[in-house]
Amino acid sequence: MTSENVTEAETVEPSEPQPVKAVEDRLIDELVSRAQAEGLQLTGEG
Repeated sequence: MTSENVTEAETVEPSEPQPVKAVEDRLIDELVSRAQAEGLQLTGEG
């Protein structure tokens, strides 16, 4: 017996075009906020 995984791509059209840099910055801010909320330290010894 075989099974197929089918995923449909959903296209989301933004109401106003945003520059890629602004979108990336917003995403980075969101990820940093989530990490800090969970207690992760993003800087320090490497």
